[in-house]
Amino acid sequence: MKIMLVEHIHQAAVEMLAKKMEIVFPETQNEEGILAFIRDCDAIIARGSKITGNIMKAAPRLKVIARHGVGYDSVDLQTANELKIPVVYTPAANTESVAELAMGFMICLGRKIVRANAVMQSEGLLSDKITLQVMTKNSGLVNADLWGQTMGVIGVGRIGSSLSRKMIAAFNFRVLGYDPYVDAKTLAGCGVQKIDRLEEMLPQCDFVTLHCPGNEETQHMINARTLELMKQGAYLINTARGMVVDEKALVEAIQKKKKGGAALEVFEPKHQSPAIP
Repeated sequence: MKIMLVEHIHQAAVEMLAKKMEIVFPETQNEEGILAFIRDCDAIIARGSKITGNIMKAAPRLKVIARHGVGYDSVDLQTANELKIPVVYTPAANTESVAELAMGFMICLGRKIVRANAVMQSEGLLSDKITLQVMTKNSGLVNADLWGQTMGVIGVGRIGSSLSRKMIAAFNFRVLGYDPYVDAKTLAGCGVQKIDRLEEMLPQCDFVTLHCPGNEETQHMINARTLELMKQGAYLINTARGMVVDEKALVEAIQKKKKGGAALEVFEPKHQSPAIP
């Protein structure tokens, strides 16, 4: 048995797999690199790399495709179904990691920690003529407490609900949730008020955080129109999928100072369609 590990996974998992089968590592993590080694593989484990129909068709021994992450959007499911190749993933593996990251982003944005650090390193807050308070104001570093602010969560599944509980417990946040696939009672169980329309939720939020899948329904859900609906000075956090945000529109909104800022863990690859060939 031979398995391809496209990207790094925990060393303990690598050691477990090595006891049962031969492990192959492609030299590059794109389609070309995977195709060079996939032909005699029985299984493949990938994280963010696209597993295309071309890859599956080039691997006649392929018995299973595993995603080390949440969702199936990086796998050509149509071809996998046609070839009868099972596709599995790890739904809860990164729940707390992503929730903690989103929480950290909000603290950094709301308290302007990263911006203040950059100004401090550039010696922009050093003067024997102007007080620190005045320089802080002139540098746009005056900020407000996070306590009691409002967060809007788009996609209230495992990660969105975990983040909601954390922000409520830590900062007494009011949390609104937009998720057409989760009922109000379930959301209330994690302290979230269900909002049926995105257009109704966005104007109320100091922070908007994305935890939805990447697909045709969510592509560029955050765009020039929806950004315009957000509060002046509101912050956007994306730890979901790059394709959910129209990055050009986001940059323009921030440059025009219509939004307070954004923290992005994921980005939309240039010239790449969300539909996998």
